[in-house]
Amino acid sequence: MNNTVILGAGPAGLSAAYHLKGKSILIEKEDRVGGLARSMEIDDFIFDYAGHIFFTQDRYASKLFKKLLKDNINFKNRDAWVYSKNIYTRYPFQANTYGLPKDVIMDCIIGLIDATLRQAQDNGNGRVPRHFEEWMDATFGDGIVRHFMKPYNQKVWAFPLNRMTYEWISDRVMMPDINEVIEGALIPPHPPLIKGGRGEFGPNSTFAYPLKGGSQAFADSFIPHLKRTEVLLDSEVVSIDLREKVITVKSGVGSWESGVRNKREIGYEKVISSLPLPELISLCNKVPKNVKKAAEELEFTSVYCVNLGINHPEITEKTWIYYPEKDIAFQRLFVQSNASPYVVPKGKSSITAEISYSKFKKIGNEGLIERVIDDLLKIKFIQKASDIVVSDLLDIKYGYIIFERERQRKVDIIHKFLRENNIITVFRFGEW
Repeated sequence: MNNTVILGAGPAGLSAAYHLKGKSILIEKEDRVGGLARSMEIDDFIFDYAGHIFFTQDRYASKLFKKLLKDNINFKNRDAWVYSKNIYTRYPFQANTYGLPKDVIMDCIIGLIDATLRQAQDNGNGRVPRHFEEWMDATFGDGIVRHFMKPYNQKVWAFPLNRMTYEWISDRVMMPDINEVIEGALIPPHPPLIKGGRGEFGPNSTFAYPLKGGSQAFADSFIPHLKRTEVLLDSEVVSIDLREKVITVKSGVGSWESGVRNKREIGYEKVISSLPLPELISLCNKVPKNVKKAAEELEFTSVYCVNLGINHPEITEKTWIYYPEKDIAFQRLFVQSNASPYVVPKGKSSITAEISYSKFKKIGNEGLIERVIDDLLKIKFIQKASDIVVSDLLDIKYGYIIFERERQRKVDIIHKFLRENNIITVFRFGEW
């Protein structure tokens, strides 16, 4: 019997083990810690599982990050861009339309003025937007929505926008101010952003990243501090007996292919889980029908990550780029080698192209690497296909949580059931 069993060795699970005062067991299906914040190495290129950076307004979290990584931190100013109409403009789009065709700029400014006037006339008594799509129209106006917000969000969420809520927005999206939008239409985006300069919007305008080792270095930095925790890697939870409070685990390094694995039963008093809620509920026995149904109906988007190593130093100074238009497969490029120069061999660069998919946006992985390379050639991000010296495709099942209308009701049902059975859920997919 153990006081606490932790499921999932991503940042939340590692942090739980770090902060717990009693003994615990940390169980991780993969052969290393990190969860979706882990990294992989191919021919001396280090790629994260999707782009990961560190930013926070929480003083304790920032202090802990520095304590764990010590000198192995690289601080960066965000250099984010949008590529549309064959032109690069700074991110966020709504505040940086300089350089776009004049009719596009006019659409954006006039649309925002119209939306602002409508809000002023309503004086808070207007109709509340029913969904995310209506919220965008009411907030940004037709031009910004049509030229960026709607096509980009359709690509990244891969879910009907008129079935999504918008309470998740918070500080993720810069709320437009007419003065800033007009200024961003009249003033070019150079020189690059500086601390306190125009265009420094959002919580990640500055960020940190491990200098060496990719995001894996952050995950690994917890390990020396887990003196009271038994860490089980390459260990898959196959069932959770809620009545007997027993977790059954199959583990054994190198035995995946043979199917012969060691079985172990672990008793617990409490469980801390960062597993996606649908996966966690599927492992539990004696789950009521309404809880099972709620878990099965949770909506999410999956993401392909195409990782490419490029035979060119400093392929771009940009840190990431958004691509709203339909004729480009990916919605975002993360320039991994600009987060740290030590994730690539000398004289090379690396990028990750992200492509969302779902039951509403079905995309197969066959030929996807080639399609991404073709699109990079089309937009002249690379000059020739032979510049690609490393390529790899990751399929991340749980990429984004979808905030649809019934999400909170379903999550409340599931969380209530789990709490009654001494299971605490944490992190993006545990909290859903």
